[in-house]
Amino acid sequence: MAMSDSLTDTTTREDGAARAVLVGVRAAWRAPSIIAHDFAVLLVPPASSSNRMPSGDGASIAVRTAHRALAWLARVRPTRWRTTCLHRSVAECVALRAYGLPARVVIGVGNGDARATTIAHAWVECEGVRCHSTRGAAELEMLRPMRA
Repeated sequence: MAMSDSLTDTTTREDGAARAVLVGVRAAWRAPSIIAHDFAVLLVPPASSSNRMPSGDGASIAVRTAHRALAWLARVRPTRWRTTCLHRSVAECVALRAYGLPARVVIGVGNGDARATTIAHAWVECEGVRCHSTRGAAELEMLRPMRA
C-alpha cells in the first residue's frame, strides 16, 4: 500500500467519524422539536431506504453521540431535553435514518407491578441493526399508528 493510500484511508475514516458525531449531536438537538411536531413520522419505517449509504461504524457512533449529547443537554436549565426512553429513541431513530436505515420508534404500554398502574416505554426497531434503545424485558402491548 502506498503512503498516499494509507493517508487517504485515515482521512476518510476521520471524515466518517466527524460526520457521525455531527449527525448524533444534530439528532439529540432536534429530539424535543420532533416529539412536539413530527413524532408520528417516526412511528412507521420510511417509505424508501434507497438513499442508504454505507455506514460502517458511522451509524453506531452517531447513536452513541446522540445519547451522550442528550445527557449533556438535559443538564441545561431550563431544559427541553430529557434522558427518557422517548427522547433517546427519537434521537437514535433520527441518527439511523440519517444513514438511510429504516428505523422506527415503537411505543409499548403494559401493567406495572403495583395494582392499577400503567407503564410505557419507547424503543427503536431497525431491520438488520442492533439498536441501543431496546424493548427490555417488560411485557408490553405495542401501540400501532392510526391510519388517516
